[in-house]
Amino acid sequence: MFVFVNVCVYLKMHFSSCFLMSVLLMIADGFTVKGPSGPLVVPLGGSVLLPCSVDSLLSLEDLEVEWKRSDSDTLVHLYQDGDIRPEVQHEDYSGRAHFFTERFKHGNFSLLLKNVTAEDEGQYTCTVHSGPESGETLLEISLEYVGLSGSHIMVLILCITACGSALLFLSLIYCKTHKEEFVVNHSLRSFIPLGDSVVLPCFIDPRLLTESLKVEWRRSDSQALIRLYQNGAEDQQHERAHFFTEEIKHGDFSLQLKNVTAEDKGQYTCTVHMGQDSVFSISMKLKLGLFGNGSVVYLGDSVVVPFSINPSLLTESLKVEWRRSDAQTLVHLYQDGAAVQQQDYHKRANFFTEKIKDGEFSLQLKKVKAEDAGEYTCTVYSGQDSTIEHFSSILELGFVVDCTVVSVGGSVLLPCFGPRLQTYSHKVEWKRSETLVHLYQDGNIRSEEQHQDYQDRAHFFTENIEHGNLSLRLDHMRAKDEGQYKCEVYSGQRSVFSANTTLTLRLIQTVLRLQLLLVFCPNIIMFFAFVFWGVSEGSVIETVSCCSLYIVRPLMLLWAAPYVQQFKGNIKTWILLCSYDTEYIVFSTVLYSVLFYSAWRKGLSYAGFEGIMIIVLFAFVLLFCLFYSIFMFVRISGKLSQRVNNIFNVLAGIFADVLPSLQFVLLIYSFGSTRGGFFIVAVLPVILAVTNDNWDLTCGERMGCSPLVRRSVWSVMMLSVTALMMFFYIMALENEKDRVGWACKIGFLQVLWTIWNFGYRSFRDTDFPRIMPVYLFGSVGVVLISAVALMTELILKIVNGEGLIGDLRIVVFSLETLFIASVLILLVFATWITPCLQSCQARAKCKRTRKPPSTDASGTEMNPLNTEAGEAQPDSVESQT
Repeated sequence: MFVFVNVCVYLKMHFSSCFLMSVLLMIADGFTVKGPSGPLVVPLGGSVLLPCSVDSLLSLEDLEVEWKRSDSDTLVHLYQDGDIRPEVQHEDYSGRAHFFTERFKHGNFSLLLKNVTAEDEGQYTCTVHSGPESGETLLEISLEYVGLSGSHIMVLILCITACGSALLFLSLIYCKTHKEEFVVNHSLRSFIPLGDSVVLPCFIDPRLLTESLKVEWRRSDSQALIRLYQNGAEDQQHERAHFFTEEIKHGDFSLQLKNVTAEDKGQYTCTVHMGQDSVFSISMKLKLGLFGNGSVVYLGDSVVVPFSINPSLLTESLKVEWRRSDAQTLVHLYQDGAAVQQQDYHKRANFFTEKIKDGEFSLQLKKVKAEDAGEYTCTVYSGQDSTIEHFSSILELGFVVDCTVVSVGGSVLLPCFGPRLQTYSHKVEWKRSETLVHLYQDGNIRSEEQHQDYQDRAHFFTENIEHGNLSLRLDHMRAKDEGQYKCEVYSGQRSVFSANTTLTLRLIQTVLRLQLLLVFCPNIIMFFAFVFWGVSEGSVIETVSCCSLYIVRPLMLLWAAPYVQQFKGNIKTWILLCSYDTEYIVFSTVLYSVLFYSAWRKGLSYAGFEGIMIIVLFAFVLLFCLFYSIFMFVRISGKLSQRVNNIFNVLAGIFADVLPSLQFVLLIYSFGSTRGGFFIVAVLPVILAVTNDNWDLTCGERMGCSPLVRRSVWSVMMLSVTALMMFFYIMALENEKDRVGWACKIGFLQVLWTIWNFGYRSFRDTDFPRIMPVYLFGSVGVVLISAVALMTELILKIVNGEGLIGDLRIVVFSLETLFIASVLILLVFATWITPCLQSCQARAKCKRTRKPPSTDASGTEMNPLNTEAGEAQPDSVESQT
């Protein structure tokens, strides 16, 4: 300025002109924006003041202050037109970034950033505009890592616990000597009404009848001693329980329980002792049930009492009444086109309403109780109470001797009680399919005729054959002994008697419980580990995504488990039909809830109508997910009429067709991308129309394509669709810092949708070979790798201040995608994989099978179960308890 005055004097300029030029020059000098001299270090979760000021006072009229992330151009906060503009700032900083507007008049434009997260680390720019002039300053935030915190310690403990629990349950399962057991069901089961007598069979070889023999019958649930044979004599413990005294000399220790009552239900065990050792035991259960119309229904199940009338009798004045005849209690009433229930049968007694138009008035009684036993009468009235039809049926309460459970490696009794064999012309034959297990002919046991697999393992009760006891004892049970066994008696060439017994292999209950613990415990622990990870590191999207996955992934594990067929009732139905559907819907709901919140925070940045449409579409997606959840519940419960079920099926089909399109559109626009417009409008509807087609119907029945052709073409089509959609997803994510994590998460959802599409739309058959390596990778491998990755990331952040991966969604969802992709391959190519696996398993079983040592060269009759044999063959001890 001093130089300029001298120039003015030298040029002899007018004073007023010189003064004006001086002022303009001062303005042209502008202002300087000042910031900190070095990086700002702040602890995670704390608050930091980002200094920004000018060296001169500025007018507030044309003032604009803009804070941005210099590394991503993310708008942190904005002051414009005399007011702050929170609606345009990035949602990650909403509610956390604050101006001190009262200090603007002093030239202080500092920003307060609260609750600092790991994503806040980086460079920031403060830009100040005043009229035509502007200036800026650059500053940097560095996170301060203060070592282990309580949350860090909890993450490490939970990760180690998850790994340890997975390995512990795995070792407990696969280190057990016997993991499987046989369930014995035989055709001789009969219904025993209350007040009658029941016989519980127990046979031993007569050569065991020594002074050291002790046989005891006990109630397994209470360990109450019911009957005892010791020192060659009976010791009566229960006045209604008896041995067949005359048959004891033949080794028959069957228990006769007279005048049975409802309190007699439970499990009964016959145990044979030689000295101090237990050498043989057999268990069976008395289960209460109702007998009617030629079948038995256990308590808690449903029973149908059938009744129908001629449809021509259906008039407006028709009245159908079901009553308990013994108590004259109204059970169910149909009148004036509506059904009415008595209070005691509320929600338990129903008509099949969709069949009423055909004259069907059968009574369905759900969750039957012992009190439901009695006579039920259906009366049909027309007009003025004139009876036109009358029908009665009796439900009788009684017992059924339930199946026996036998351990692999033990011994099993296959019961068969036929006619007394008075002549040598009778032949007794035990077969499994076409394999001869044992043969009795011409008064002798023909061991040379039996199959070699049953040599020295199958034994008759020789002393009891002539008394009609044709039962067979099978020792050293193997997994390949599973199947149906038939006992048949011939007189000459004519079959005079037959009975069937089925051996079904299943996991023992202890192993099944351990398998369930293996599925649920490690995943629940990992859920809490990611909760504490979110608390310590503050990555909300990463935490919510991983936590939601670990909550729902046990559903897919159960569906892929080799033991899924051992579940019963509604649990099995739900796992087979709705498990992967539930995982897809729940995970989609979580994902789109997060996106909905994000879009709502961005809503004002959209144009008016566009913003409204985005919000409406998000609401529709969430409503569709909610509706499909209701549909799955209705599908399993089966409590609604057929018409309502049909309506739900149609609507669910529509929603299943529409939902993927809406999801794709919303994902594209949620990330602010418009480059996929042509794909959305022109290509996406065509592709989804093809993928939503029923390929079994279109390519199979109509075009005659083989299963290989239609499944191969479907696989190529779905692979192309997935690749194309992922390409557009990646394009939409190009401006996101965590685009790799988002891509892995969306890729997982896309593969999960492919499985859902396969079972719901494309193919009818969703059964597949559930092989152990895939199940173990999902239940153990995924958890171990994820836990190790989480611990590694945490330790590196504590030591170095920066992790190796950055976003754990990359590891977690990549592993889960690999697991469900393996399941998808098994599902698609099940037709060819299943026979190959069965062949391999059969060869493996043959190699593992070891022929048991022979205890007798003849091996024709039942060998005594003495103490030495019990010690040499521990697998046969307490074989059926």
